[in-house]
Amino acid sequence: MPLDPQIDAMLSSMPPWPGVRHIPLAMLRQSVRDSSIAIPPAQDAVVAGVEDRTIAGPGGDLALRIYTPQGEGPFPVTLYMHGGGFVVGDLDTQDMIARALCAWGETLVISVDYRLAPEHPFPAAPDDCWAALQWAAAHAGELGGDPARLAVAGDSAGANLACALALRSRDEGGPALRAQINFYGSCNYPWPKSPSAEEFADGPLLTSDDVDWFWEQYLTDPATQQDDPLASPLRAASHEGLAPAFVATAECDPSRDDAEAFAAKLEHAGVTVARKRYPGMIHGFASWVGFLPGAREALQDAARFLKQHTGK
Repeated sequence: MPLDPQIDAMLSSMPPWPGVRHIPLAMLRQSVRDSSIAIPPAQDAVVAGVEDRTIAGPGGDLALRIYTPQGEGPFPVTLYMHGGGFVVGDLDTQDMIARALCAWGETLVISVDYRLAPEHPFPAAPDDCWAALQWAAAHAGELGGDPARLAVAGDSAGANLACALALRSRDEGGPALRAQINFYGSCNYPWPKSPSAEEFADGPLLTSDDVDWFWEQYLTDPATQQDDPLASPLRAASHEGLAPAFVATAECDPSRDDAEAFAAKLEHAGVTVARKRYPGMIHGFASWVGFLPGAREALQDAARFLKQHTGK
C-alpha cells in the first residue's frame, strides 16, 4: 500500500532530511523537541489533572509526569516511556500520546524522563525505568491508582524499554504487570538487517542509518550488549509468562519486521498478543494522534487493550 496521503503531503512540504548522523546532538534534541511540542493533542483526550514530580533514581533525581483520568479511582496505572532512539525526547515530546492513553484507556499514566545516551549509555535508561516502575507500584495508592493493575507502554525506543521492563518484572519477582503496549519498538539490535530495514533504508522520516546511529550512541559494547534482553527483548532466552502485549507497527518503517518478529516470539511462547500493522503509516506516527486518523486508530486500539487487561 502507498504512503498515507496525509503523511505524504506533510513530508513533501519538509526540506530534505540530512539524517541524524549529520546534525549536532544539541541541535537534534532541540529540533525534535520544537517539532514535537508543536503537534496538537487530540482535542477529546481530556484528562483530569497533570502533575510533575521528582523521585530518587539510580543516577540522581528522576523526573516523572503523572496524568490522572477523569472519573473516580482507583485507576489502573500505566508507566510510559517516550521514544527518541534512547538519545532524544523528554516528558513533553510524547505528551500527546500519554494524554490519549490516560483519557481513552481510563488509566493513570506515569511518564518517565529517563537518562539519555550518549551521556548516559545502556543500561542507564532501563535502570531508570525499573526504578520508576518500583516507585509506581509502591505509591500507586496515594496517586489514586491500583498497584494490582499495572501496565507498561512506550513508543519506539520507549517501547523497547517497556518490553524490557516486562521481562525484568517477570525475572526479578515483580511488580506484576497486566499489559505491555509497544508502538513500533523493534525490541532488537538492528543486525542482521530485516527485509523492512532494507526496503525502507532511506525512510520515509526514519532511515536505517538513523537507526544504526541511535544504537551506536546507546550501546558502548555492541558485540556483547546487543544480546542483553534489556537492550534487545526479542533475544531473551524465554518469553513465557510475560504480560499480554499490544504491538502496533507501521507499514512503511525500517523497524517494522523486528517489531513483528517480537510479537511472533511472544505468541509462540503462549503470551496473549494483539498485533496490528497500520497501512500507509511511518515510524513515529502515533504522535500525530491529534490530526491523523491512523494514529487515532492506533491509540484507541491500545487504549481498548489496556482497558481489557487492566479493568477491575
